[in-house]
Amino acid sequence: MIQSQKVQFEELFTSFPLGLIILDAEQNLLYMNKQAEKIMHAFNQDIDIMLRHVFGNDDYTAIAESGMFFSKVKKIGQNLFHMQARSLFLHETNNEVTILIFNNLENIKELDMIDSLKRINTELENILESSYDGIILSDKTGRIYRVSKSVERLTGGVKCSDIMGKTAQELENEGYILSQTRKILGKNPLMVTQKLRTGVEIFITSNRVFDEKGEILFNVDNLRNMEELNQLKKNMEEARGLSQRYLTELQELRDRLMEQDKIIIRSAEMKHLMDAILKVSKTDANVLITGDTGVGKEIAAKMIHKMSSRKEGPFVVINCGAIPDTLLESELFGYEAGAFTGARKEGKIGFMEIAKKGSLLMDEIGDLPLGLQVKLLRAIQEQTIYKLGSSVPIKLDLRIMAATNLNLEELVSAGKFRSDLYYRLNVLPLYIPPLRERKEDIIPLAYHFLEKFNKKYSADKFLSLEVCNILEAHIWPGNVRELENLIERLVIICEEKKITKDYLPGSLRNQESDDIYPEDVTSLREAISKLEEKLIRKTLLNYKTKQKAAQALNIDYSTFYRKLKKYNIL
Repeated sequence: MIQSQKVQFEELFTSFPLGLIILDAEQNLLYMNKQAEKIMHAFNQDIDIMLRHVFGNDDYTAIAESGMFFSKVKKIGQNLFHMQARSLFLHETNNEVTILIFNNLENIKELDMIDSLKRINTELENILESSYDGIILSDKTGRIYRVSKSVERLTGGVKCSDIMGKTAQELENEGYILSQTRKILGKNPLMVTQKLRTGVEIFITSNRVFDEKGEILFNVDNLRNMEELNQLKKNMEEARGLSQRYLTELQELRDRLMEQDKIIIRSAEMKHLMDAILKVSKTDANVLITGDTGVGKEIAAKMIHKMSSRKEGPFVVINCGAIPDTLLESELFGYEAGAFTGARKEGKIGFMEIAKKGSLLMDEIGDLPLGLQVKLLRAIQEQTIYKLGSSVPIKLDLRIMAATNLNLEELVSAGKFRSDLYYRLNVLPLYIPPLRERKEDIIPLAYHFLEKFNKKYSADKFLSLEVCNILEAHIWPGNVRELENLIERLVIICEEKKITKDYLPGSLRNQESDDIYPEDVTSLREAISKLEEKLIRKTLLNYKTKQKAAQALNIDYSTFYRKLKKYNIL
């Protein structure tokens, strides 16, 4: 009986990973596996002495009682063990046995490491399977040991199981790969295209992974379907073409708009403003245009109107700062006959009604009285107005634009402008920078006005280089309007074709640029070089391309290019 039990235990527990001892009811040894033998050898005592030492005499005696369970942690030799004892009744053999299990606590660390590796492996598996591209991992000899499922989709049906454990050469020999681009030894990453027996062509990027000693650890191959790549390329080219078409159309619209209104710009700031005007014009929302006096706020509003769906309607301008407060309300909303003393017998239509199906620009909106701000706000919200002296509502159908050179946010904080009206008007804000912040536009604008007034006064005047430098250095508190008025004055008063600085106002005439007359030069050659560099830089700003700039300076392109290198302008 005992011998047959030993054989049975041996069959059952020979591969059991922990130390295992089985005793009969009299505490005689029935079975001990190899792990337990090593432990006993380390303890160097017989089982009975060891158990009494570990569990104590009382507990050791109670171990033999059926169903009892004991757990202890004990150091045996140099190792710490978790020891468990349990007594069981085997119904098959009608025998009582005691099972002792020994677990080396040092193995717990190993088990934790195994769990960590399992977790990392799971994460790696999830990463591989979630990749849209196919991924193949192979060892340093090129033998495949892991394949993502996406490979089957990308290859047109090549099973993962068909390529696992094989090398690229073996796959080619078995007919999976019909043609293989010769690999360039030593190249990393390696990129090749291969055609498969399924008829699918794939693009492979292969990378070798090295350890800290430079030895190959494994290879990572990334697979993509060439048909999908070509379609992606086609889609990108179509998108790029569509984007380019939109940019071309936008440029054509901007050029047409600038040509219609004789708008001259060179600076990036004004080009961005033009693009913003084109976008704003496509909507019907309220616009608030801000900027210094004379920058062209009314011109910007007129451009928005001309590009909008209301371009066939009227463009009406009311200057809130030029009309007395007592008359502003009647000018804005209109009035009925006899509404007040001095009113016309036939009454009057207000600006908001005149602008029906068109646009209304309320210039100098910051000067609007607080009392009238309330009525304007109500009109914007309800899209309805009442003439003075009338109770009949008039439905509005217009776009409202407002302009100011004041800081409305500061006026709101000071209680001089209603915040709710400010937010109603400031749906689409546009800021026009002053001329001093876009000096690239000064000379082109000056020549535009020169052409305009030469034609008007039948003249043929031109500006000297010295005058151009002075104009560009000026601060221009009156902005574009000031520049236009100055050019008209110069065309009228100058008695010669060449306009020199002698005809400039005193405040400008004394404003000489150090760049024109440098005081730190030591020779004529150095002065000429500085003037040449300045002229080249200015010409590039005006003409943008090197070819056009060279033509404007009347020199061949090779000479111009050498000068660009000389002055480090490239």
